[in-house]
Amino acid sequence: MNEFDILKENWKEQPVQKPSAENFAELKGVIAKITKKQKGMNAILFATIVALVIFFIYVGAINSNHAALAIGVMILALVIRIGVEVFSIKRIKKASGVLNIQVFKQKLKQYYKERIVIHTILTPILIAIYSYAFWTLFPDFKATLSKGFYNYIVYSSGILLCLLLLLIFFQVRKELRLLKELNAE
Repeated sequence: MNEFDILKENWKEQPVQKPSAENFAELKGVIAKITKKQKGMNAILFATIVALVIFFIYVGAINSNHAALAIGVMILALVIRIGVEVFSIKRIKKASGVLNIQVFKQKLKQYYKERIVIHTILTPILIAIYSYAFWTLFPDFKATLSKGFYNYIVYSSGILLCLLLLLIFFQVRKELRLLKELNAE
């Protein structure tokens, strides 16, 4: 037997750790933090919707079918994302109300699996839709805004998109790690 096999056997002989009531309470505290972050994200998304509506009114986009459609699609993408977050908050709160730690753990695993689907499939689709709608506004921006402000919008939107994609990547990685830890227990 080599050292690796001995280590493996020793690992298997370790007692299985049962979750304690203290760990259960700690997990529920973590869930409270998660829902707080999700509510904060919803507030940011809602503020973005308000800003888009104000911008829509300010530039008189109602007079342009093209601009109205683009801004409407952007708002719709944000509303869908807020709806998904509200649904996620309800799911995690429902899971935290469970008294049995094993059932809770299963619900938590399911929650993280759903979050991974949200982050890897739905969110990129919504970002692509939002970005495309925004991109279709560039000709309108170029025609109505100063060259400097137009360039600012073009470059800053590209930088913000890259930062957003990085944020999503790290969030997915973090949630995958949590799911892996839950499955290992």
